[in-house]
Amino acid sequence: MVMRSKPLTAWLTLVVALLWALPLAAQVRSTQRRAVAHGDEGKAAAAGPRGVAVKGEDGYAAASRRGAVATGDEGYVAVGRHGAVAQTEDAYGRVGPRGAVVAGEEGYAAAGRRGVVVGGHYESYEAWRAVAGAATVIAVGTMLARPPAAATTVVVGGTSYWHSGGTYYTRVISNGATAYQVVAPPAGIVIATLPAGCSSVRVANVAYSQCGTTYYQRVATGYQVVVLN
Repeated sequence: MVMRSKPLTAWLTLVVALLWALPLAAQVRSTQRRAVAHGDEGKAAAAGPRGVAVKGEDGYAAASRRGAVATGDEGYVAVGRHGAVAQTEDAYGRVGPRGAVVAGEEGYAAAGRRGVVVGGHYESYEAWRAVAGAATVIAVGTMLARPPAAATTVVVGGTSYWHSGGTYYTRVISNGATAYQVVAPPAGIVIATLPAGCSSVRVANVAYSQCGTTYYQRVATGYQVVVLN
């Protein structure tokens, strides 16, 4: 946001009021272009063609045509042409032309042109991909609010997993909500088709398909994850 002439006039009015509120013992200097007042305990106020500033016991505030800032014991807030930011002892918030972020004791939330992230949890695989970049491999432990749209459900040992593009997810409860967490490929799990980018290898004269760091062996119903020692 931009502080235009009307807000600036309001700030000038406030400074004038503060100047009058300073003790009679305050030192006041003024010219045609500016006014400055100094009071007890570090109190001061100044007004000029480029903006105004006020300083008190607990903090200060300043405003100009390009923005405004205020700071005190509990934190600060600033507003300018490119956005706004506020910070306290317990939280932080920022809004700009490309998105917004809020962080506090309970976690954080961020929203931008490419997706949404909430607390360490991504809203979707697409949101994670937009933030992480095309060449990045989603790490074990990453959590999504829902599995990728193309994921298929596979079961091994009575446990359900979701598989998509060589990545496996399991359903967990995080902060009271259901999430889907990336896990290492479960040994013994069978998928119908291999993910892209696999290559054929032979280990101890046995043929396998290597997909990244995961090895699959061809079985009657598809491809089974194996662990090579």
